[in-house]
Amino acid sequence: MPSYCKRCKELHSDHQLCPFHIKELKENQQLLIECANFTSVAGQYHLVTSQTLDTCSQGINRLAGTNLSIEGTHQYMRDIQVFKQLNLDPYSRSGAFSSAQRAKSYYDLATEGQLGMIKKKVNGTGQEIDWLRWKQGKLSSLFSKSELLGGNAEGVDGETINRLTGNTISRTTVKAAESTKGLGTNVSDVLKALKGGTLDPKDAVAGIDGTKDAIHKALNKNVDKALQSGDYSYADKLKQAKEHLPIKELNHTDGVKQSTKRLTNKIAGGKAYSTVTLKEAAKKTAQGAVIGAAVGLTVSSISNYMKFKNGEISEEEAFREVGQETLKGAFVGGSMAAVSIFIPGGTIGFVAGMGIGIYFNKTVTNMLDEVFGKGAYAEILHASGYVYGMAESLEDSLKKIQKDEQNLQANIGTIKVKSKQIDQNMEEFDLFMKGTI
Repeated sequence: MPSYCKRCKELHSDHQLCPFHIKELKENQQLLIECANFTSVAGQYHLVTSQTLDTCSQGINRLAGTNLSIEGTHQYMRDIQVFKQLNLDPYSRSGAFSSAQRAKSYYDLATEGQLGMIKKKVNGTGQEIDWLRWKQGKLSSLFSKSELLGGNAEGVDGETINRLTGNTISRTTVKAAESTKGLGTNVSDVLKALKGGTLDPKDAVAGIDGTKDAIHKALNKNVDKALQSGDYSYADKLKQAKEHLPIKELNHTDGVKQSTKRLTNKIAGGKAYSTVTLKEAAKKTAQGAVIGAAVGLTVSSISNYMKFKNGEISEEEAFREVGQETLKGAFVGGSMAAVSIFIPGGTIGFVAGMGIGIYFNKTVTNMLDEVFGKGAYAEILHASGYVYGMAESLEDSLKKIQKDEQNLQANIGTIKVKSKQIDQNMEEFDLFMKGTI
């Protein structure tokens, strides 16, 4: 739909870029990279907050004659992240979670105390991954990055830093619980950390439902106790925490229970995978699970990003418009092998546990060829850590897979017939050698 451009005072269609924006792109190639990153994050955010994934699964169902759902995909990827973190942090020395089979063996031979520790670590690590995924899915992940600290920092579990300066923006302690008693323990741990100085009153807490109210009640109660006992330093910390300590409630007790039960069942069943294996990818492809996704970089997306950079629209407007625009051409592949895409390097390419890429249609390809010269934009992306490749549609990929499978089945049938003939010939040869025929 044509829109009026305030800059050049002309009407532009969705496939036209303002001459002013073209000039800016030519003069500053970095803008294309920034636009690709912005589109990637916006596309990922909208993919995980909309029903687009379910729409993609309907396409798979029509082709394969199945009744599959994308539901559970993010859980699958989240669980892999949990097992990976268990291997990187609490069980890094023992290597108990270095493979699914080793995790199963460790679980099968575990003492009662070790089983209790596994449950505790699964609880806490699951919540840590949920916090990390929540932070990575926010718009602020464009300018900041979050990471888990593991055992490197007492009292805190995660840190968020500025991508540009490297300065720490915030530190977070992450708590999980399956019961009210566990919630009480979490609150006590927060108070101890504040008193011991391992948690700053201006740091943050991520916990389960009810954490905010429980911590505020405990802070009020313990301020009075500290003042009565003459511990004015501790009282001052508690007062600061009442005013500044941000608290985010991510899960609830039932959710933590369900998560722990599902994860321990996977451990016991030899399915505690810390990476996406080819075998599991194939299974998830058959189940309609999303392991890789690609969104289109359109002329409209580039235009909206340029408007944002020039202060013509707000960051929120650009994020919304670009996100919605990318979904028009979004498609999802059951495995990365099924779709050829290019994936941004670093954290930005893997928000919400999905490997996501950007593909160019012919309109954008032609436009970028005009701006940068034929093939030059691909080299720009190469130089910025992108792995470049033209994406194929999921439908075409599935049709090819189906055709190959039909050919394979036909070949198997032919092999069976030939094998039967060979067996018969061998039997006749044996009889001939024995002189019976």
